Amino acid sequence: MIITRLNGGLGNQMFQYAAGLALAEARRTVLKLDVSWFREDPTYEAHNRYALSCLNVTEQFATDEEIGRCRGTPFTRTERWLGKVAARLRLRQIAARYAETGHWHPAPTFRFYPEFHALPDFSFIEGTFQSEKFFAPIAPLVRLHFSLRYPAPPGVQAVADRIRSGGPSALVHFRRGDYARNPTFKDAIGVLGPGYYERALRHLRERHPDVTLYVFSDDIDTIAREFRTDLPHVFVREVAHWHSYDKIRLMSLCDHAIISNSTFAWWGAWLNPRPDRTVIAPEPWFVNSVHDTRDLVPERWTRLPGWIGQT
Repeated sequence: MIITRLNGGLGNQMFQYAAGLALAEARRTVLKLDVSWFREDPTYEAHNRYALSCLNVTEQFATDEEIGRCRGTPFTRTERWLGKVAARLRLRQIAARYAETGHWHPAPTFRFYPEFHALPDFSFIEGTFQSEKFFAPIAPLVRLHFSLRYPAPPGVQAVADRIRSGGPSALVHFRRGDYARNPTFKDAIGVLGPGYYERALRHLRERHPDVTLYVFSDDIDTIAREFRTDLPHVFVREVAHWHSYDKIRLMSLCDHAIISNSTFAWWGAWLNPRPDRTVIAPEPWFVNSVHDTRDLVPERWTRLPGWIGQT
């Protein structure tokens, strides 16, 4: 059994699940989810809910007992003795309850580290794991688990059909929302300015001059007022019965991508397996953070300066 502790929004949870799945597959065991982090907290706005139920993931939720076992619950001398006696008497449920505890593994760094893949069975992992390298050995399986569980509603399907039939396409994602409203997020993560998107559009146009842009944002009205380009473009607006994951559905259909510093957009780009696509991401990922994000963006993607004149 591998347990991964989930936190953050959908994009973050997908990274944590994918890393746990890779470890569980390597150990030929099951992955279980610890969802105890989620709570009512206005600081995290939309990021305080378990969100993976929209995907075809294997939803097995860890019990408190399993979490304690994998994290390393300290047993008394009597409990250890009881476990040994139960094992000798083949009382398996009791023996399992008082068996040797597992391995709590808080990620030591934001970057990928090869030691992750050597973690043993009965590991409880806790971290961001924001790199494709954590789950690269099982990338096709991750794509399968991250297919959407529910069919597209009519409004979403109409946009999907337009993307598929409209020639070369590219998603352009703007992250605003809590990045702009929350002072901590604004100072540490940062809101990308127009300079980054101008550089990214020039790079994209040089390689794909006939592309049509599909613009996504959590504040699409503001972006529609401010975004300027002479390339054909569509502002993707939510209609009745849409869900946030429908944006990932649509973003993943686009041939190319210009993403913001958002794991939500990262997955929208990654889930399209097209090998020759152009994906552009900001460098660095955060405007003002101690985290080393060199492994966050796959090497085959293009990184362009995101913060010139903004720091």
